[in-house]
Amino acid sequence: MRLIPFTRFFCSVAIIIIILSLTGCGEKQNVVEEEEEGPVVITLWDYPRWKDEKGNSFGWIEKKIAEFEKSHPGVFVHLRKMKWEYGPIELKAAATTGTNPDIAPVAGDIDFILKGYLEPVDEFFTQEELEKYDPRTLEALSYKGKLYGFPWFITVNALFLNADMFREREVALPADGRWSYQEFVNSLQKLTVDKNRDGKPEIFGFSGLLTSGNYQLWNFVTMDGARIFDEEGRFSLNCPEGISALSKLVDLSVKYRVVPEDFGTSDEKKVWSDFAEKKRIAVYPAGPWAIKILAENQKKGSGFNFEIAHYPYGNGKGRPIATVAGYSIFKQEDPRKKALCAEFLKFITSEEEQEKLTEYGVFPALKHLQEKVAEDAFMKRMKEILDESEVLPKISNFAMVEEVITSQIRQAVLGKKTPDEALADAEAEIIKAQKTFMQYFPEDGNYK
Repeated sequence: MRLIPFTRFFCSVAIIIIILSLTGCGEKQNVVEEEEEGPVVITLWDYPRWKDEKGNSFGWIEKKIAEFEKSHPGVFVHLRKMKWEYGPIELKAAATTGTNPDIAPVAGDIDFILKGYLEPVDEFFTQEELEKYDPRTLEALSYKGKLYGFPWFITVNALFLNADMFREREVALPADGRWSYQEFVNSLQKLTVDKNRDGKPEIFGFSGLLTSGNYQLWNFVTMDGARIFDEEGRFSLNCPEGISALSKLVDLSVKYRVVPEDFGTSDEKKVWSDFAEKKRIAVYPAGPWAIKILAENQKKGSGFNFEIAHYPYGNGKGRPIATVAGYSIFKQEDPRKKALCAEFLKFITSEEEQEKLTEYGVFPALKHLQEKVAEDAFMKRMKEILDESEVLPKISNFAMVEEVITSQIRQAVLGKKTPDEALADAEAEIIKAQKTFMQYFPEDGNYK
């Protein structure tokens, strides 16, 4: 009988040890599971955006990364800062060699989609969410019924007018911001001034950029009703309407001489300076980003009163080119990492973040926010132009196609080719290059 208390004691101790060991095993198992998941590193390649209060063009994305990492312990987003000049080339080279990032702003690039580099992201959106977007932004980032990106913003160019120069030269501003090509030319002729009477004007009616990735002057070549590409993405500007519209653009230099000598060859910094700072240009094409800069210059006393107008119309009604921006996820083997990439992209393209896009001078991808932004008088005019614009169809090897078109338009503007020669050569070069490209990267995926 004396053994009973000791037996009970040892039994109790044994039970406690078993319970503790089981509890410990459970805790250890959870730790193991967490350790198995481990930290996640997401690589993001991105371009500079608007400058923050410190003048940092990457300040916005760095701030969003810090916020996301704080709310997601163990998740790290590594940012690689790209330049606009070389970024597209670097991204395509990286994708080809398998050294691409997890996330990049390549949404809508058909080359990445055709080569299977990008993840479809439909699973991360509800139908209710999709219905809130401008349909053009979803269409731009979709292919064969699948969405390949997170829409962020859409933008378009318009003509910015130095209203003070118009008034000084007694030139009427276009009524409701609209004018015909002839009205446009008549105004530019009056705004082109030879102050010292040496036969060489110092002030010009118009100037603009002609560089790859910029569509300031492309918007002129549809004024007679032609389209640059048809719905299938084939080059269609080489037609009577396209030739006549390009001729009108060329005439600004060759016939009317209302543009500076470096028209078609100057860089963005110089052309913008001639317009916004030196006040040597009366009309300049730009996106809504210019509104804030010009308004700030005006407040400082170094600017001028300005207005915004549509591109001129010719024998038809041109349609300006709108561009859509969004982020995509490159192919992922780990479902957890893919989901985290999507969560991060929904975070930086959220409604709250899109509402802040006025700081950048673009239109949000969400429809109701576009209407809110358009409450400003200048943005209202930009919204009119945006509503009449079109997004270019998906075109394989577009970087090359874009360079060919820009180069041939430049040849015509500089008088080295006639408009019909330039467009015929553009068509021939594009057909040849596209044929070669599709031979190696066909849509059926049987790559050579």
